[in-house]
Amino acid sequence: MKLSLVVLMLLALCLSWLTDSLWGLAGALILLWLWRFLFGTYMLREKEIPPPATLHPLGMPPVSDSRAQFRNMLGAVVTQRQGRYPDERQLDGILHNLGEASPAAVPVALPDAPSDLVVIIVSGVLWECVSTVALPFGRGKSVDMASEYDYLQPRYAAIDVVHVRGIATSEHNAKIVEEAIRKHRDAANVVIVAYSKGVPDTLEALRHMGSDMPRNVRALVSVAGVVSGSPLADWLNRYKSFLALLPTPGACSHVNENFLKSISRDRCLHWLAQHWNSLPQGIRYYSLVTFVQPKKMHWFLRLLYAKLAEVEPRNDSHMLIHDQVLPGAALLGYLKSDHWAVALPFNRSNRSFWNRLLRNHNAFPREVLFEAILRYVEDDLQH
Repeated sequence: MKLSLVVLMLLALCLSWLTDSLWGLAGALILLWLWRFLFGTYMLREKEIPPPATLHPLGMPPVSDSRAQFRNMLGAVVTQRQGRYPDERQLDGILHNLGEASPAAVPVALPDAPSDLVVIIVSGVLWECVSTVALPFGRGKSVDMASEYDYLQPRYAAIDVVHVRGIATSEHNAKIVEEAIRKHRDAANVVIVAYSKGVPDTLEALRHMGSDMPRNVRALVSVAGVVSGSPLADWLNRYKSFLALLPTPGACSHVNENFLKSISRDRCLHWLAQHWNSLPQGIRYYSLVTFVQPKKMHWFLRLLYAKLAEVEPRNDSHMLIHDQVLPGAALLGYLKSDHWAVALPFNRSNRSFWNRLLRNHNAFPREVLFEAILRYVEDDLQH
């Protein structure tokens, strides 16, 4: 229902005439504009949507297509964990099929023997502000790491969530990420799973460590990651003075920095061009991309979706699909999720206020996704 502003104004004038009030005119204009913004569709017709692509500066290493292999792993985890977790979906309800090859399914073993893998999770913008509500990829019942990730046991028992600052630059958070990595320097193997702005924060930490990076860091997995920046950040950065005045939850650290600059297109693309080829060697990169139709997003995220859809309708409300892929990464797949639902279990929170506020369209099978990520990466590292 894509209405032009001219039509909206005519309808508003009619309503104003019927109510015989200027307040009626103002209210009608606002309501009609919100209706268009929230429920108007910017999605291109299927025949007009181009194939998936990536956006990187020239000179970046090519991306490899591992979607079929990851689909096979995720399918095995979905099948073998059926009935164990809430928010279940079939495989086709988790992954988009954007034309990848479909080889025959290969049997996958899911051993329970304890792994030597240490998993470091780095979350994104504002997560710290709701860190008392939910942990990324957790069960959503508490913020106790011992219980939130017990679904991964006995296979993966060493999970560490880095408490990055929610409204700080990547340069600030990189020091926190580096400290977390060095804390596990005696572990056998370390895999970092970075969500959203956790990706540029982690990349900056790796750049800063350089050749001094612990050699046990084997992989970086980006989930809905801010790789090439977001046009949304460029747009919001124009209103940074106003945004700085908005109240934030008490859990937020008020770092006096422009964190939006860290996820802007300008900063991220220049960073990749200047620093990517000098990052520490020996790390494998993996990327999972998110996008979904606006009607399946949280109502608030539809506002952001509409703005990004002016550039690319396939977005998750924060990121366009071609801005989420790391250079040289194995592309694991395109998830049917918005930017929040893929990692943050607000819909399961026991905090009634946050649950009521954020549960809308927030259900997603995070447990099977996270287990599949770890099992796939661990298996791939052995080859």
